[in-house]
Amino acid sequence: MGRGERLTPGGFTFRAGEFKVLLAFEALLTLAWELTPEVVLINYIVFALKKTVFEVALVAVVSSLASIIGTYASEHFPKGRGFQGMSLGMLTSALYAALMMISPPFWLVIIAYSLDAFGGTFWFPFYRSWMFKLIPKERASEFHAAISSYKKVIGIVTPFMAGALASVHATLPYAFSLAFFLLAGVMFWWLARKGIYSRTPS
Repeated sequence: MGRGERLTPGGFTFRAGEFKVLLAFEALLTLAWELTPEVVLINYIVFALKKTVFEVALVAVVSSLASIIGTYASEHFPKGRGFQGMSLGMLTSALYAALMMISPPFWLVIIAYSLDAFGGTFWFPFYRSWMFKLIPKERASEFHAAISSYKKVIGIVTPFMAGALASVHATLPYAFSLAFFLLAGVMFWWLARKGIYSRTPS
């Protein structure tokens, strides 16, 4: 994040209840991303759009470029505007899922995945900075161990869920991903209203 924190908890006092809320927030985001693994993209491009592996590779290349741009944009984003940065990143990820949900043509697939790569890279530093600033040092290891356990469990379940959803319709996993992104967005705004996240620059 560079010199100084970009996110501040605004005087928030951490309590056990918020520990569970933050874990739930992390779980929603993990579900949103894990429900659309690369195999879902391959299935859609190759079998639904009747394209080839070349088009899949093209999406990967453009997404990588978008990630680089996202990193650059994050580093040059105004200091103290972390809330807006996170909001923008989450919005682009939700838009990606919404675009993919409507069974887009290939050119729109490239745009959708570019948005997701840009947004995810852009807002991640703000999010992690907020977490490290917010969680008390004595509970940091517990919190991150819990996140790691959540992700491992979710990582076991979601491939089966994604496969089952894709067998019904090629873009159905993206619809569920969008739902989880929206739920995470609602929770994020709820956290802001409670003062857990300060919306004003520090």
